[in-house]
Amino acid sequence: MSRSIKISCFVFLLFFCSHSDSDPVTSEKAVSTEQSNLKNFKTDDGKIEIVTFNKGNFSEDALKAIKEETLDYYNHLQKKNISILSPSKIYLHLYKEEKVSYSSGNTIHLYWVKDGDYPLVHELTHVLFGHNHDHVTQEGLAIFMQDSYSDEKVFPNYKGDIHGIMNYLMMQEVMLPLETLLQKDEIFSYLNPNKDSHSLRWLAYIESASFSSFLIHEYGIESFLKIYGKPNLTNEIHTVYGKKLELLEDEWKEFVQEKPVLNEELIHRNDSQLPEIINHLELNKSELLKPL
Repeated sequence: MSRSIKISCFVFLLFFCSHSDSDPVTSEKAVSTEQSNLKNFKTDDGKIEIVTFNKGNFSEDALKAIKEETLDYYNHLQKKNISILSPSKIYLHLYKEEKVSYSSGNTIHLYWVKDGDYPLVHELTHVLFGHNHDHVTQEGLAIFMQDSYSDEKVFPNYKGDIHGIMNYLMMQEVMLPLETLLQKDEIFSYLNPNKDSHSLRWLAYIESASFSSFLIHEYGIESFLKIYGKPNLTNEIHTVYGKKLELLEDEWKEFVQEKPVLNEELIHRNDSQLPEIINHLELNKSELLKPL
């Protein structure tokens, strides 16, 4: 992230060190207007207003980056004619704390903003596509979009290739059946903070993202959105794709196994939570991955 612009110093120097006849009050109004435009702005088509609550006292540069990423993502979806929800307003709360970001309805609570690695596109996806019943498609799409339209290194893959990670996990026999993910929503829950739950949740996110990405790549986003967020997803998959879940799961595994395995050095690098989580899963897989 770039450094904060020292507005107060700029105004001081402009007024006392130049011979301009500019009215300092007018300059202050211009700065105030610019700050307001960074906090409250609309999409280019005017359909959605984003109202930002700067609860971390972030700089104009930080607010500008948030604004640009929001508009860029929305414009990409528009250019591709992808069907989305269009709430009249999105409320975006920005925090310094390193907590779990989340969205509820049209409100986003975004953490990790101080470090510059925040899941903005992930949470915007939940708002723009809806977030209710099924976690596999909803988290899967959010991670797919985050990887496709953002450079931030965020949970669960920290910008590592999702299929490369999944291929590595398959080789280590660390994975859950898709049917389990579809039936056990509690795996995705953040209510239980212990290490086992955290590792299983990470695995569920990785599998959901890889499977969703496979479906989008092989069958298109239009078909995927027909099953997105639907209850009884096993039946919906059969209806939309004309194949049972077991057959699509086999196709997905073959697809992943054809991808390069992410280098173990990258898997176990120290700039993310990946080493600790993967090691925990590998060491405890017989207990953690038994039929749930």
